[in-house]
Amino acid sequence: MRFSLCILCLLFFSCNEYTPKPKGYLRLERKESGMAEYKDHQFSFQYPDIARIENVEGSPGNEKWFNIVYPQYNATIFCTYIPITPETLRNALDVNYQLAYSHASIADAIKQLSFTNELHNTSGIIYEIKGAVATPIQFFVTDSLSNFFRGSLYYDQKVNKDSIAPVTQFIREDIIHIMESLEWGSTK
Repeated sequence: MRFSLCILCLLFFSCNEYTPKPKGYLRLERKESGMAEYKDHQFSFQYPDIARIENVEGSPGNEKWFNIVYPQYNATIFCTYIPITPETLRNALDVNYQLAYSHASIADAIKQLSFTNELHNTSGIIYEIKGAVATPIQFFVTDSLSNFFRGSLYYDQKVNKDSIAPVTQFIREDIIHIMESLEWGSTK
């Protein structure tokens, strides 16, 4: 009896401290979706039909601003189309480089992946920006003669980079598809 009482007391006093479990993240599965086509007189591309296009008013000059919004992921790809000349290409590339590398001081790494599509006469770069940055992916596509298209992925709120890593990967695949399907139209 005394032994049972000692064991009961030991159990009672040993279980009085609460140890919280580590925070977990939801498992995100990619929903199967089809592709929609965005057409403008200057360019066209395919994007997933789970996203929507929002035009932005007030684009300066001949630029075209619009967003590809992913409501279920609280994410937006901010896009800009700029008509260029061979003389203004350098400035467009410099601005794009500065925007991507403005995160260098807080990024863990910036990885550049070159892209070329000879069929559509396009080339560009995807910037994968690792770490606690505002924009994990930026990209541009150009024909180096008269068209320049750029985009930046942002999340609508501050997020933990580990919890949204699958979403960033999903959208990265979509960005690659956008780049691959992008075709130039008439700029006249």
